[in-house]
Order: sequence, then C-alpha cells, then structure tokens
Amino acid sequence: MTLPALATRVVPGLCLAAAAASLAGVAHAQGDTGHLRGLGRTDVSFSYSMDLYDEFWVGSTKVSDPTVGEVTREAVNLHVAHGVRDDLDLVFSASWADAENDGTSDFDDKSAWQDAVAGVKWRVGPSMRLGYGECSFLLAPSLKVPLSHYETNTPTALGDGQLDWRARGIAHYRLDSGFFLSVESGFDYRTEAPANEIPLNVTLGIPVAAGITVMPFWSQVSSDGGHDIGQGDYPGLEEEWERIGVAVYARLDERFALSTGWKQTVDGRNTGDVDGAYWLGLVWKLGS
Repeated sequence: MTLPALATRVVPGLCLAAAAASLAGVAHAQGDTGHLRGLGRTDVSFSYSMDLYDEFWVGSTKVSDPTVGEVTREAVNLHVAHGVRDDLDLVFSASWADAENDGTSDFDDKSAWQDAVAGVKWRVGPSMRLGYGECSFLLAPSLKVPLSHYETNTPTALGDGQLDWRARGIAHYRLDSGFFLSVESGFDYRTEAPANEIPLNVTLGIPVAAGITVMPFWSQVSSDGGHDIGQGDYPGLEEEWERIGVAVYARLDERFALSTGWKQTVDGRNTGDVDGAYWLGLVWKLGS
C-alpha cells in the first residue's frame, strides 16, 4: 500500500512524521544482560552500525512513500563499562550518526552527535543457586541525553531529542555449561511530548566454541499512550515495535574481542520497518 492511497485519511506531511518516528525507534539496541565486569575491570567497545528501511507503519498499516524512498543511517558508537565492585558496573555509551534518504524530495542529510546514555548496573544480593546454574537480579537505571540539537522531524532525523529516565531491571540465569538467559524490562519516563515506554528484551546466550557465544534475542517496546500518525503532532506518537536478531561475541585473547550482530523489525506501529540493521565492534578489555 502506498502513501497516496492513504491521503484521504491522514494529514499532509505524513511521510515526514512517519520517517522521523521510525528513525528514532531504530536507535534502540539489543537489551542488556546480567553479566558484570568485576572489580577494577573495564570494557571499552568501539563499533560501526548501519540500519535502513523503505517502508513504515501508519498506525498498524504498513506503507511506503517515494518522496522519502529508502532511509539509511550509519553510526560510530562508543560503549564503556567499568566494574566499581564485583556487583556494580558504571556504564556509558555515545553515538555519532549520519542519516540520508534517496527519495524524490530533497531532504538534507544529517550528521551529528546523537545521544549519550549513562547509568549503573547493580546486582541485588548474591547470586542464588538454582538447579544446574545460578540466578541473579540486577537493577539498571540510566539517563539518556541528546548530545546535540539535531532535527527531530524529518526523514533524516537522528533521534527524538529529549531526556529519557530509564528504570530497568534484569533477571539473569546462567547454567554451569555457560548457557544463559537474560530478561530486561522496566519503565522509561520520556520528558516533553513523547509517550513513556515499557521495554522488554529477552537474550539467550549459547556458547558454541571456546570464547565464542551466539546470542539470539527478541525485543519489544510498548508505548504508554499517544496517537497515530496524522492525528496530531509527531512528538506525541504512539510508537511501538517488535524486533528479532542475533549477536555474536568472539574473544580473541585476554585483551580483545569482536562483537557483531543483525536485527530486523517484525511488527510495529508508527515506526519504520527496519529490514536490515547490522553492527561490528571491537572490545578492549582493561584491568586484571
């Protein structure tokens, strides 16, 4: 179904709002797990990521728009996690992003610092023995802050441009064999107009060889209110999505590791149908 077919049901400028909403949604990444670095240990990760889409959902209806065409975003990302104690990590991440489209309209490409996220990850109490493994629960509050005054309402928008206060928890179960399951959820309070969100991320860790772990994951974000595209201003959209993907972590030696992965959107509302998102990173491990 094309955008003109919906013209009688939505207001002009639909493609702009839809594209901006979808690209903001793409910024979400794979959920966190219950692994901690340990006292005095630090992981520094540098990665390149790319995602693209040429269709998006207006409400629950998927459409395309030749004026927008295919939207592509590339980013260079920094992630740092430092073990203050064996049960407490400080975490920080930041991204520089570039976005462009190939549609018939002349939208400006965007390049800028995007967002930073700072927080902690704290294991509440000792791990508990359960069956053939150990179970633990972690609290992971954080704050997302835009790093520049980037445009938020064009097909090449880099994000949604406001503070997010994130209150999240992680349930983690690790078998003695190295298999693990992590479930992350909570509540994201989004300042200004965007509706608050409830994320749910499930990650399964599968050791396939010495130092190599494959991690299939499923992610979902539910919006706590809002409206569909065409029924009000963009910032108040009810944006929701469901994604699947797989990540791979390969340890090269005691100091370095590689990380890579892929994900795609399987369902959504007022967001982009990301049919290809990839990343490749190098992890530098410091400390004893």
